[in-house]
Amino acid sequence: MSKVKNISHEGYFKPDKERALVKIEITEELRSKIDEFQEHLLKSYYPYDTLCWALAEFQLIFEKGERNYSEHEVIERAEKIIDSPLGYDDLCGFIANLKIYLEEAKLYP
Repeated sequence: MSKVKNISHEGYFKPDKERALVKIEITEELRSKIDEFQEHLLKSYYPYDTLCWALAEFQLIFEKGERNYSEHEVIERAEKIIDSPLGYDDLCGFIANLKIYLEEAKLYP
């Protein structure tokens, strides 16, 4: 079971003075989008390290905003994810949740 079931939970993101927390209600339509994207990732058979890089970028966009992070930060974060015991299915689930959340919150193209 994925740890990112309710991404709008206040404990997941600590807003700073410049950015406010955007709460997104997980509707059936939104859950469907997340599930479809996760299924797409699972069927695409991307290499594990590529998915780790993608998750690292989505996490940094979530935390710092688009393009407010360095490549070095992405590399460090991706290495931590690669070294974690995170399974392929869960990795795809995290990516799907973050990507759809960021799109809904208008924080990602």
